[in-house]
Amino acid sequence: MAAPEQRAPRWRGWLLVAAVFGAWIALQQVLHPDAGAPVVCERDRDPSAATVVMLSASWCGYCRRARAWFKAEGIDYCEYDVETSAEGRARFARLPLKVVPAIHIRDDVLIGFNKTEIEQTLSAHGLAEMP
Repeated sequence: MAAPEQRAPRWRGWLLVAAVFGAWIALQQVLHPDAGAPVVCERDRDPSAATVVMLSASWCGYCRRARAWFKAEGIDYCEYDVETSAEGRARFARLPLKVVPAIHIRDDVLIGFNKTEIEQTLSAHGLAEMP
């Protein structure tokens, strides 16, 4: 009689998935460190005076990258967290695509973080001289 096939318990597979996911998050923090505290619209900055208004979320890596880039480039911005701010939730609800970051530059809304697209939009509106 042949021996029954040995199978690893299912929890081992889930443990491996959790370990890989944890390692990925840790790697993201090393490769893309936090850009510091966000400049919060209405608390830290008047959104009508800001060049850029970003809808963000605390867990969003692209939001951290955008925040760091705005600060490094000296771009006047502020942001609403779509999870913790009533105004952020309301603005997010009006978007056709539910994606963060959503970057508002005057009447243009850019979805995601693309430096070239942001530079071109800022230049098109005469808001920044970009190389």
